[in-house]
Amino acid sequence: MDRDQLSKKYDYTAAILAGGKNTRFSGKIKAKMIINGRPMIEKTIETLQAVFNDIIIITNIRDEFSSYKNIRIAGDIYHNLGPLGGVHSALKHSDKEAVFVVAGDMPELSAETIKYQVKKFEECKCEALIPDYKGYIEPLHAIYDRNILERLENFIKTTNDYSIREFLKLLNDKYLVIESIEGDKNPFININSPEDLQKWY
Repeated sequence: MDRDQLSKKYDYTAAILAGGKNTRFSGKIKAKMIINGRPMIEKTIETLQAVFNDIIIITNIRDEFSSYKNIRIAGDIYHNLGPLGGVHSALKHSDKEAVFVVAGDMPELSAETIKYQVKKFEECKCEALIPDYKGYIEPLHAIYDRNILERLENFIKTTNDYSIREFLKLLNDKYLVIESIEGDKNPFININSPEDLQKWY
């Protein structure tokens, strides 16, 4: 990727999904876990600000993120749908042509990887661009065209299966196969358990 692409910022919305129940962490908020001396969400915001002009935190516990004064905060419109409800809220609260949706528990988020993904999204003219890293798809590190919003609302109203993978079957989606990442850090890794968190201490 050339220098102009590395410095360019995109007029998309970046949405951080930070409203999970976090049952494995006894209700503690994963996005606010301390990694390398600061809350994980602070690095997430910093990384996204290098790429996008508009950032929003999607959470149903607004008070926990009220200290981030310059970041918009919105809750789910449809509750108890898991990540799909967060994707819906992100699209609903954006006025941009596309939304980059990312989980709030990814400690190795990479601006360069995200910019590469945006470049490929603009080339493919698809409705969703989902990374496929070493055989694992990453719908919570993905770009969604905002024109899918009406179909997503219809899907939510007519199904009992709220998995993102089921909804993706309705879209003109594309899987961006990534076999390797320069360096030894995995930008798609996330914190699923207290044991995962221990690796960062």
